[in-house]
Amino acid sequence: MDTIDTSTDEKKATRALNSPWRRLLPRLALFIVIGLLSLLLSLNLARHVLGIELPHTLEDIQSIAVHLEKLSSNTWGDYMAVAGVFAALYLWQQAFSIPGSVLFNLLAGHLYGIIAATVWTSLLTAVGATLAYGLAMLVAEPFLQLNWVSRKTAFMTRQMKRDRSVGLFWWLLFARLFPFTPYWFINMVSPFLGIPVAPFFWSCFLGSMPYNFICAQAGAVLGELSSTADIVSVSLVLKLLGVSFISLVPVIWGNKLKHMMTEYIGAKGDDEDQDDEDDLEKGGELNNTAHNQQA
Repeated sequence: MDTIDTSTDEKKATRALNSPWRRLLPRLALFIVIGLLSLLLSLNLARHVLGIELPHTLEDIQSIAVHLEKLSSNTWGDYMAVAGVFAALYLWQQAFSIPGSVLFNLLAGHLYGIIAATVWTSLLTAVGATLAYGLAMLVAEPFLQLNWVSRKTAFMTRQMKRDRSVGLFWWLLFARLFPFTPYWFINMVSPFLGIPVAPFFWSCFLGSMPYNFICAQAGAVLGELSSTADIVSVSLVLKLLGVSFISLVPVIWGNKLKHMMTEYIGAKGDDEDQDDEDDLEKGGELNNTAHNQQA
């Protein structure tokens, strides 16, 4: 009887040591420290180099836009300083999934014009998301073992395995274009689902373009805006939904289109997605390990 009790106590102690929360909390604390230190660095750059504070409202961004427009027109050095600090603030916000990118998109539209601002902010969005991808390595392993998170990631893994014949890129592009997708969650779980950096980066770059383009358009007439509600409207959401569903064409009819193209050119299809499949198998194994540890 004593042996059974001792064995039970040992199992409980082992389970407590392997608890996802026990391993997550110190990593989360380190993540927060990194975020705060990088925020202080970004704020110091904004204050000492450009003489501005982090914007919180539309009125803030309108006054900052006037100041930075004058500053960037002085010398080439000032122009590069504005661009560099803008990039640092934007990357920090994306890397730590902080809401409010609409304000920086508006500012970019005002400073750089619609086309340049769209490309610039989309590039920064992709680089910032890739930084988040790297930071996720710090906290995501125990985070993914939490019950509700492991269920979500298991669903995403099944979806990607089902659609791997047309490649991860199209699946990721749809996820980025869909206006209700939580970007932070994709950034967090992607490295542990076996998603390679290249399709992750390019799907984010292209997937963020429609929204960034609309914000840049609004930024070109920044002084005429009275609220961010003038930008984020029902019609905008419907437009983004339409674009996201267009990106589903390769996912839904990818095999049929691939077969038709193969017949047309008279060549056999190659196994282009073998590497992606192997990566996804690793992601699936991680989810299975998470479930086994919880059990």
